[in-house]
Amino acid sequence: MLGNNLTSSLVILFLFPLTVFIFTNLALRKIPSIGLYDISFDIWIYPSMIFLVTGLAILPSIFRDLFDLRVHKKVLSYLSLSPYSKIYMIFSFSIVALVESLIFGLFSAILFSVILPYPFGIIQTFGFILYFCIYTFLLANIFITVSIISDKLSTLFISLFGFIFFMFFGSSLIISLNFYPPTIKSILSLLPLVMCIKSMQSYLFSGFFNWAFTIIPILSSFFLLFINSILIKNKLKQ
Repeated sequence: MLGNNLTSSLVILFLFPLTVFIFTNLALRKIPSIGLYDISFDIWIYPSMIFLVTGLAILPSIFRDLFDLRVHKKVLSYLSLSPYSKIYMIFSFSIVALVESLIFGLFSAILFSVILPYPFGIIQTFGFILYFCIYTFLLANIFITVSIISDKLSTLFISLFGFIFFMFFGSSLIISLNFYPPTIKSILSLLPLVMCIKSMQSYLFSGFFNWAFTIIPILSSFFLLFINSILIKNKLKQ
């Protein structure tokens, strides 16, 4: 994606994180309370902005490889004849999306560090990279599932729009789950993506490593990987 048109890619690489910064940090910095952690809003929102940028950055890659090319019959024959297993192909799509999102994430971190002081130490940074990879791999497989089961552009866009809306307001990236009623908070806390984000925040902001909330998203990612391989196999048979 980045190599097809270098000029436009560089413009997007700069403007996209800057847009996320304006509409999250600058617009929401007057929120009176974050909830569990006694930290400033700038520190709270810093990893969330990178997660949002990378989460949205993987959409073009997934859309191109597993929806547009598939629906328009430009890639199905090649996938059918491939000597590789379907689970290997889905894994490859996930890794490609992860690498492309890493480029956006690295550039976003550099850009945000120019605007805001980088708030984490070396050990925290390694933990942040770990959770970044778990989050991106899980999110890529979720988007792959939506792309495979959607056969119409309108269905795909509505599904992705709803999921992006959830990322902004229901995943704990920007708005803490403590602002929701207890029932909704309990339901959202059971979602693997929310577990990953909550565990990341717990590690970065309090130093506590939540093993359960880390392992469950990893297992969920590989479960979705297996499900996606079955779905793409059925699509190729059709």
